[in-house]
Amino acid sequence: MTPKQLVSTTSSDHAEMSGLVESLRAAVDSGDRDLMQSLLTKLLIVEVRHYATEEALMRAVAYDQADAHNREHAAMVDTLTRIIETLVVENLASVSPQVVAHLETALAHMIDADRELNHFVSASTG
Repeated sequence: MTPKQLVSTTSSDHAEMSGLVESLRAAVDSGDRDLMQSLLTKLLIVEVRHYATEEALMRAVAYDQADAHNREHAAMVDTLTRIIETLVVENLASVSPQVVAHLETALAHMIDADRELNHFVSASTG
């Protein structure tokens, strides 16, 4: 894929992740534990796919902030994985609204970091 195609894919991922976080908020509000677990798992899958696409993009354009960006990816995947494990292992009845707030904050941060990457891609690919 070209850098522009990779940027388009990551933008689509952002929309999908935003929708999942909004659905998760509704599931938390309703107390539907099974739906929460399903949505968290889907979010993890989308995040991992998204980060792989971004990492390919960063390599393609020799992004100078790739190492820091990749560390952010690893931290977000680790946090989401621990949230899912806690929900399953401890058999929690629900995910707290604070967890959803954390995911929304992480998503916003990711979008901001991706905006910087996209500016770099635009400048480097003309």
